[in-house]
Amino acid sequence: MATSDDADNRPNLAAVDDIEWLRVFRDAIESAYDSVLITDAELDEPGPRIVYANPAFQVMTQYDPQEVIGQSPRFLQGPQTDRDTLAWIRACLERGESFEAQVVNYRKDGTSFLIEWRITPVHYEGTIRYYIAIQRDVTERERMLRMLRERAEIDALTSIYNRRKGRELLQLELERCQRYGTPVSVALLDIDLFKKVNDAHGHAIGDAILAELANLLRARLRATDSVARWGGEEFLMILPHTTSYCAGEASEGIRQAVEEKRFTRDLQITASLGVAAYNPAETLDELIERADKALYQAKSEGRNRVRTR
Repeated sequence: MATSDDADNRPNLAAVDDIEWLRVFRDAIESAYDSVLITDAELDEPGPRIVYANPAFQVMTQYDPQEVIGQSPRFLQGPQTDRDTLAWIRACLERGESFEAQVVNYRKDGTSFLIEWRITPVHYEGTIRYYIAIQRDVTERERMLRMLRERAEIDALTSIYNRRKGRELLQLELERCQRYGTPVSVALLDIDLFKKVNDAHGHAIGDAILAELANLLRARLRATDSVARWGGEEFLMILPHTTSYCAGEASEGIRQAVEEKRFTRDLQITASLGVAAYNPAETLDELIERADKALYQAKSEGRNRVRTR
């Protein structure tokens, strides 16, 4: 509980004169981890001109604050700087509004980095006199987030989508089909007698074959198609705008390509495929179940073939 003595020892902020406050604010900005730029309010080139940059700006950009005074912050922009974001920033500033955004800038050595950026107009007697830009380098943070997202979506062995992401993509395609009436088909591929490959050559060779097969599938599919590792040696292919017949034809081409390819150690494998076209009255799991039954039929009829349900 605060006592009267505590209250007596508190600094009297009202007694601090303007010069002392300026020193306090200057020291706070000079010691900040985030880059702080202050520019004049002239938005048209060659403005806005930098009137102040703190030491953190040099750490982030490699430019000495003194060498950028009088320049426009535009010199930090480059090929990867998004022009639409810059146009939006300009529109916000013209309306006298603050904004927050991410944009790519460039260091003195030419390397790019991603900043999180906030600009606030400073008004004086009803007129915008300056802009204060606070910038933070978020390159490493965004790289880590991207890596975590990829780990959540990508199969580590084959570098294609995992089952979770495959289900997500398929659900999106089924919703698109329901909305627009466009066909979508799926194909389940399973390597024939893959256990014998692992038993005879070891799991390292088996893993290499799975990775090579994933590359083959990506090469054979269209840009609009998707492929995911569905299980151990099972792959799901999602084929938008594709009827059952066309999906069967595409799957036959993939079956032949697998049969003809020489994999690691000049090994040959075959694959069976089950194809199903989506019926808007069924669920995702029911569609997969039909493709799985078609795959089982292909296996039971001798493997190395395509069957459609």
